[in-house]
Amino acid sequence: MELVTKEDWPQAEERMRAWWQREIVDRPVVQVKAPRRGFDRAYLESLTRPHGVPPEEIHAWYTDPEQVVPRCEKLVDATFWGGEAFPAVFPVSGSLVAITAAYLGCPYYIHPDSHTGWAAPIIDDWADRRPLAFDPHNEWWRISHRLLDAAAQAAPGRFYVGVPDLNAPAQSVAMLRDSQRLAIDLLENPAPVIQAFAEANRAWLRYWQAATGAIHQWIDGYYYWMGIWSDQPSTDLQCDFNVLISSRMFDEFFLPYIEEQTRWVERTIFHLDGPGAIRHLDSLLSLPRLDGIQWVPGDGKPAMSKWLPLLRRIQSKGRLLVLSCEPWEAETLLKELEPEGLLLSTVCDSEEEATNLLAKVPGWAA
Repeated sequence: MELVTKEDWPQAEERMRAWWQREIVDRPVVQVKAPRRGFDRAYLESLTRPHGVPPEEIHAWYTDPEQVVPRCEKLVDATFWGGEAFPAVFPVSGSLVAITAAYLGCPYYIHPDSHTGWAAPIIDDWADRRPLAFDPHNEWWRISHRLLDAAAQAAPGRFYVGVPDLNAPAQSVAMLRDSQRLAIDLLENPAPVIQAFAEANRAWLRYWQAATGAIHQWIDGYYYWMGIWSDQPSTDLQCDFNVLISSRMFDEFFLPYIEEQTRWVERTIFHLDGPGAIRHLDSLLSLPRLDGIQWVPGDGKPAMSKWLPLLRRIQSKGRLLVLSCEPWEAETLLKELEPEGLLLSTVCDSEEEATNLLAKVPGWAA
């Protein structure tokens, strides 16, 4: 690979390989992104959110490779990729939330105001539902495949390409059924739900494999929305539906499928989102093949540095710890947490601010 967008690319990969083994080469893993000199955050945001785009053009803005890939290239060139932040793009935008539900047959559209994807439930009667399976002819999957292929063709020597945010099989079923109705089903009639989870889990794997395959026709490496690079098969795991259920129900209905995912994919990081999900942490930490936890406090909750007891609890179990924080709290987290297995990610307003922050990382040599 001809490294042209990040001068220290080989060293960053070396540190990430060590991170996956809970080791450090010379310093903790820190990712810092910022606008390059001559650009600002408003410009970067304009490349990921369609401000001022007429409603009738929103769909093409997200789905036309001839529009999407040039924007991706501009984003890479206008971003400073500091530390272990790698040049990477997501041609299937993270704004297209719950897109796996679209792959599984939900009517799907992009809201003209919020510019995010929305899926309409289609399961009214469990007895009449269609099987949940990988469909290579699904409209939204074909759109996604074209975007991944076009971006990956442009990527060698310049950037990595991330897979779509496939979310969680349970969350996809919640979109197919409606979250409130699914919660009631788990109490009153769980049998068809369990079968749907099993099917959705297998479909999730097949879409992950297909997305990875589309990218690997042109470049290597595994990359996903958490911003984590791996040289071996790796992905995120999720179950945001868990905030609606008890620990007992989580262990009974959801944990087996998460465990199954950790056996299917060699390296996995679970996205633990919000205080309501903490009650499931011990169950997750009991999974022997789960590599790590990404903790996200949630909107309006205390900053990352206010969660040190929880973060130390995760590290005490020998798990990788993935954190996104504000620049001002990076020093505190680096001092208070073990460096082995810690990945700290932040975004600065300028390249100068980013380089100054990196200079404070223990062991950093610019």
